[in-house]
Amino acid sequence: MRVLVVGGTEFISLHLVRALLRDRHEVAVLNRGRQPGRVPAGVKTIVADRKNAGVLKTALAGERFDGLVDVTYAPTTGDDVRALLAALDGRVAHAIFVSTGRVHDHALPIPYHEDTPRSLYWGDYAKNKIAGEDAYLGSGVPASVVRPTHVYGPLNTRNNETFLFDRLVRGRPILVPGDGGWLRQFGHVEDLGDAMAAMLGDRRAFGQAYNVSGEESVTQVGFAELIAEVIERPLTLVHVPKAPFGQNLVYDCHAVYTTTKIRRDLGIRPRYTLASGLAQTFEWYTRERLDKREVDFGEEDALLAAIRT
Repeated sequence: MRVLVVGGTEFISLHLVRALLRDRHEVAVLNRGRQPGRVPAGVKTIVADRKNAGVLKTALAGERFDGLVDVTYAPTTGDDVRALLAALDGRVAHAIFVSTGRVHDHALPIPYHEDTPRSLYWGDYAKNKIAGEDAYLGSGVPASVVRPTHVYGPLNTRNNETFLFDRLVRGRPILVPGDGGWLRQFGHVEDLGDAMAAMLGDRRAFGQAYNVSGEESVTQVGFAELIAEVIERPLTLVHVPKAPFGQNLVYDCHAVYTTTKIRRDLGIRPRYTLASGLAQTFEWYTRERLDKREVDFGEEDALLAAIRT
């Protein structure tokens, strides 16, 4: 298959490109050309700002693809999606849109499944993702939607698991907001990339949305405990009313999703358990010497000092 990945040089999209190359697809990426060194050998780069409809149309003139995976978020609006589809003018056989589990109404009871009502619980982020979903599924192009949860793994642009690595390898306490009892669900980036690569061109996926995640849910405290166990570091927890805890793991609601549909309908399941995925990510973290980087702990030191006084 000839596949266009919109993005291609950051976290999810780069892992997807690697999965597609592994499966011997012909791959092109569309982005602004700011990270040419990250594009793997053999991958064509189409340079365009997707938010400039005129430039996008010129860049994609005459291009035809068997698959399209739209990963970028800048933020990407419904109008941006429609501009991309207009530029391709039907010259794509199957499109996959990377949405989010946060399109669901998180005021409702868990777990969330694909038919859980969508809402603007998460504000503009949800609004834009919902608009993107609707633009693809209503376009007339065979399209599918994937809804990841918290994606983790090497090259993560969200400072979540690395946030805890940074503190544990330096022997620092982990500050936990409140009781730390809100449930979170994580999916490894390679499992997400593999799922999308397997889904491309599968007619069973046309017109469908899928939750794509790991199988385990864990509390905020449980996540810290699991990481400490996996990387074999002692753990000290300090509960405070409010504290930094990863880049986006602090919010006050549960986030748990079913993965029954993608397993049942497409036979797709994750390779990584949460523990094995964290171990693999920690290997990358130490290999890249991120354990030696400078980290500002000033906010946490001030909170700890306030507790002691």
